[in-house]
Amino acid sequence: MLFLISYKFSDANAQEKGAKMLTEWYDKGGPQNRPEGYNVKSWIFLPQHGNGYSVVNTDSLETIWRQWRPWRELMEITIEPCADLDETVALYR
Repeated sequence: MLFLISYKFSDANAQEKGAKMLTEWYDKGGPQNRPEGYNVKSWIFLPQHGNGYSVVNTDSLETIWRQWRPWRELMEITIEPCADLDETVALYR
């Protein structure tokens, strides 16, 4: 199933902490360490606004939360099913 994940940092301090967490995540292998069955199809991150969007293909919400759990304290995360990748990405161009 395709899901649209929208996220926004709660404030500047959370965004700074998130940047450090992201750097550490990449240093430890980043995308290679994503949960099995979690396939990113598209993503947009707008650092100046502290928000972003990802479209992922995955088998369950549980798989999504295995990836996003560490970030829950820092940002508001919304997960919605989406039917078509091209239509969903077009909304954010």
